Amino acid sequence: MAKVDIPLIDIHTHVGFLPGVLNDAYTAEDLCYIAEHEGASFMLVSSASTTTVHQAYGTAEAIEMVVKHGDRLGGMLWVNPRDPAWKADVARALQHGFYGIKIHPPLDHYAVERAALDEVFACAQEHHWPILTHADSDRTPMSSLCYEPLIKAYPDVLLILAHLRLEAMTLARRYDNVYLDTTYVDPLIVEIGVAAVGADKILFGSDAAEGFDVGHVPGVVRPRRSYAALLEGMVSRGISDKEMEKITYLNAKKVFRIGDH
Repeated sequence: MAKVDIPLIDIHTHVGFLPGVLNDAYTAEDLCYIAEHEGASFMLVSSASTTTVHQAYGTAEAIEMVVKHGDRLGGMLWVNPRDPAWKADVARALQHGFYGIKIHPPLDHYAVERAALDEVFACAQEHHWPILTHADSDRTPMSSLCYEPLIKAYPDVLLILAHLRLEAMTLARRYDNVYLDTTYVDPLIVEIGVAAVGADKILFGSDAAEGFDVGHVPGVVRPRRSYAALLEGMVSRGISDKEMEKITYLNAKKVFRIGDH
């Protein structure tokens, strides 16, 4: 198994029960196996069990992960604003040094609008937490452009629009507080993103462990992926060593203040 030979922080990973198939789940130990065998120095991790089980279960799962593996896996608080108890998890996440908030409107079934997300953004602003969100396909009711009123209302909240979509690129060009990630993005789109917004606005994400070797047969077998292959794809598009260092490491350290905790 090839290991990457550059510093790598993966800002978009998950533990817990994934949506879909009942037995599709990954543990903190699965992510540690990836880090050890493929060369990631740090991962930011939220619990998908928040959406498949419930808010408190997912937060407890992420906290247990941090307690056991906090030197390698950093917590992200998956917030489902439909759950009336989500605010009770904020103090627990702060106590365990979580790095930010993850939201996923399509999976948690709410509209991207201020009525749904004002309190989440206010929480992020109060605690200096970036927000990582699944930005749905362009020109849909949960796409990147739907976040623009929130971006304007909370200029101090750093927002990472996952999956490097075209609408997201336009927002990253307009607003200092908007970033993008490479999760499940073709290398060609990463190249376009670097040309459009610059490497300073793009962070590496993978959605590990889906498709990665975790040392055992997973509940659902997906097409094989690896950090080495993902990075080789970006390099093949002409992204320079300096740009790669920003995308894979330096931007994550700055945005999430990794090393300051």
